Amino acid sequence: MGCWGITAFESDAGLDSVEFIRKNIPGDGRLELGKIIEAMQKENYRVYDVTDGSSHSGPMALAEVIIKMNGWDFSDLDYDGGPYRKEKKFGDITSLSASRESLQWLRNYISDTLKYAKENAEFRAKYGEKWSGWFEESNWYGWQDHMVTLIGQLDTFLASSGDQMELLSPREREKAPINKQTF
Repeated sequence: MGCWGITAFESDAGLDSVEFIRKNIPGDGRLELGKIIEAMQKENYRVYDVTDGSSHSGPMALAEVIIKMNGWDFSDLDYDGGPYRKEKKFGDITSLSASRESLQWLRNYISDTLKYAKENAEFRAKYGEKWSGWFEESNWYGWQDHMVTLIGQLDTFLASSGDQMELLSPREREKAPINKQTF
């Protein structure tokens, strides 16, 4: 697996996870966070043990997808050329709902991954490995900052009242600009 940046969208594992999510978009366009998490867990699809502190995982990619969609940024999600013409499209999603429980699970997974990555880095540093295996110090710290940003954005969603949240409503979609950069 390759990695060329700090976000899940900049790794083979992350892009594979985006494809997994795309293939699990329901025909009616109503995406439910809990069902995607359940499918990832059932398939053991890049839901690594958080104590490994893996830098790119399915849940990280899922968090990035949610945040991109919430910010109406569909760039990097859909492709129209060649064999991708007939695939399901994130742009066809009509709603994105999440239970408080599923959002909390995702937030905790990202937070715990960061915690253990830092702990593992401290241990590895004792044996001469710098930056937790990243090639550059700036990437190691940039990845940590990115994870903190993801956690903060998930915390913002969790601050909403109610046990069920609509993160992307059809009414908002009609008014929203497409392909707005999120991160």
